Amino acid sequence: MNVPLASCIACAVATSAQALVPSAVSSVQVPIPPGQRSPAGALQQSAPHVRASCSPILLRTPDGRRFVDLTFVIEPGWHLYWRNPGDSGQPPRVELTLPEGWSAGAPLFPVPNHLPEHEDILAFEQSLRLLIPVQAPTTWAGGAIKLTGRAHWMTCKEHCVVERQELAVELSEQAGPMPLGYPEAPPADLVSSLRLEGGNGVLTVDASALGGTARWFPDACPGVRFPSERMLPMPGGRIEIPVEIRPGDAPDRRPVVRGMVVVSTGEGTRAFDLAVPAEPSAAK
Repeated sequence: MNVPLASCIACAVATSAQALVPSAVSSVQVPIPPGQRSPAGALQQSAPHVRASCSPILLRTPDGRRFVDLTFVIEPGWHLYWRNPGDSGQPPRVELTLPEGWSAGAPLFPVPNHLPEHEDILAFEQSLRLLIPVQAPTTWAGGAIKLTGRAHWMTCKEHCVVERQELAVELSEQAGPMPLGYPEAPPADLVSSLRLEGGNGVLTVDASALGGTARWFPDACPGVRFPSERMLPMPGGRIEIPVEIRPGDAPDRRPVVRGMVVVSTGEGTRAFDLAVPAEPSAAK
């Protein structure tokens, strides 16, 4: 079954048995600065700056979910984009071919970073670990499964390069904890509300009950514009995010404000995905 995964959560902690797929990485060089749109110009071949590897372990977390574990190793100075790449980038995309009866969902991205020289760009340097949720058929007896596929991505430094790599691995299931820094369902004591006046609004996220420092990372949302992708960490856990609402730009004229709230405490970092309808007095 061919399952295309369009990437819609710091850096990777590699699984101990990572297996680099022994296949060629191809790349196309696009000589443009990061932060600008790619022109339809001349392309030339270059050596790859990112390599992908798929762990032979099919991770099963305590809640029963299963994940394919894919790691990208990034050449120093280069970066990959988060699930919201801004106006000019592209997040990594993966197409998997799974055995009959299996299905896959959109990759989970870890908490991103702001690039020091381009603070509105949400990206990863050094490495990126994607967790791809998969579901097994009820007839699966727990044996090894064969996975093939292709990963492709845009990586940038002074210019941007589009690269791709074939994947092939045999997976065996192994129980393990869910890695930290990937999005969870928000708990009841994380409260969000959206206050609107005309086309302008303020999204308030109150994570004070969780303690620590809170940050906001917006998703690309039809009909929703964030004046800046850059949000400084807010001690106390309360964030106010300016938004502009444009219902006409949403397919159903019902925009939804989406993003990731990241709460950091002395015990570690937790991430939560939020979705708040852009309606008066909308609250979660």
